[in-house]
Amino acid sequence: MENKKKSPIKKKLIIGIFILITVLLAWQLIFGIAGVEARQDLRMTDTTVSLYYSFDMQVGFHSSGGRNFFYSTRDGIQNIATNGERRWQEGFTITRPILTGRGDMVAVGEEGGRSIYVFNSSGLLYVADLPYPALYYTVNPRGYLSVIMRTDSGYFVQSFNPANPDDYAFSYRAPLNDNLVFPFSIDVSHCGTYIVKALLDLNGLTFSRLTFSLVRRIDSRGVADGLFAAYDFPGELIAHTRFTACGLLVVVTDQRILGFRTDTQGYLWSVPFYNRPDELYVGENGFAFVAGEPFLNQPNADNPGLLRMYNFDGDLTGSYDLGRRATHLSMAHNAVLVGTERTFYAISIHGIRLWTYTATQDVQQMLFLENTDIILQAGGTRATVLRRTRQ
Repeated sequence: MENKKKSPIKKKLIIGIFILITVLLAWQLIFGIAGVEARQDLRMTDTTVSLYYSFDMQVGFHSSGGRNFFYSTRDGIQNIATNGERRWQEGFTITRPILTGRGDMVAVGEEGGRSIYVFNSSGLLYVADLPYPALYYTVNPRGYLSVIMRTDSGYFVQSFNPANPDDYAFSYRAPLNDNLVFPFSIDVSHCGTYIVKALLDLNGLTFSRLTFSLVRRIDSRGVADGLFAAYDFPGELIAHTRFTACGLLVVVTDQRILGFRTDTQGYLWSVPFYNRPDELYVGENGFAFVAGEPFLNQPNADNPGLLRMYNFDGDLTGSYDLGRRATHLSMAHNAVLVGTERTFYAISIHGIRLWTYTATQDVQQMLFLENTDIILQAGGTRATVLRRTRQ
């Protein structure tokens, strides 16, 4: 009898808790939407932090999404805080500098050059002096520089360890019979253990190949080139390779994007292209691309201008239809910054539009800085830090 008396009380208590949870969820939803709507009165404004340069200075910018950014020209490189303070500068003379960066690291050199400068946000780490002219180079977030060089008989690959750049972490000279094999992408894993080369083989049937090697000679156990795995792509052209962690690799071909692990031959996942990507970007936590011209007779083709975002498990996290072809794309802070000529959109990785901004000048680069409300806009002769503020 006593239990029966308590039963209605328990039922009322359960109903009361359910109503309370429902009210709280509704409250959060309403005020969450209101918060989003309230932010629509924020506009991009000039912070007066600007850099001026001439058209022929060959400028380049890189940001890891922090409170500072790199700015390079033919005469050197600077690291500048978002408040305009110049934190440091380093001089050099490079005719056509190419700035490439990952995370807090950047490398500056030029095609055909014999020296490449590697920096982090604190300044110069080392200068890599090359035995042959550079064709392609990349730097990973730990400061490992990897370079493909042209020789008289083929190519030469070298990787530099930031802890001891004079003691080459990895080197490989192509045999003479490899003069019809062309490397065009290379990267070292975040832990400095693995190196991947993407090759185009023109000996007979044309195909692309990935080769995986151990960086350190002590780990290779006498195996030539430290090679421990290879994977062929008949009928496909590899455009880009990038390690995203110690053993995880993202590979971009002309037909799809794949995820590899270095300890297994083959891929973990594959995302096909139904359109030629107008823009594609591999970030630190995922990748994104915008659909361009559809492939011929492709029934699954997207409308040009559709932005898709993925994590490194190959899962779609969000999409957004720009309605127009894309001309710019970058990622940071779990968001995408995508441009259609002078109009730019900040889109969360879940496909939610954060804001829209239309520039008053042609834009060469647009990058997130310390958060999604602070950006760097670089045009032909001026770069400006912009901030969303209430007007």
